[in-house]
Amino acid sequence: MVRNPDMKVVCERLRGRGKCHRVAVTAVMRKLNVTANALLRDRRGQT
Repeated sequence: MVRNPDMKVVCERLRGRGKCHRVAVTAVMRKLNVTANALLRDRRGQT
């Protein structure tokens, strides 16, 4: 998350809402997975 500024914002937002670290990291992993699947589905490169 430190290397991806967009995901860092998501994680910090969740942590600010009182979510524990594990829940925030799991949400970020899910978001990355959904994004990767959408890129593969649309046959686009990472932007």
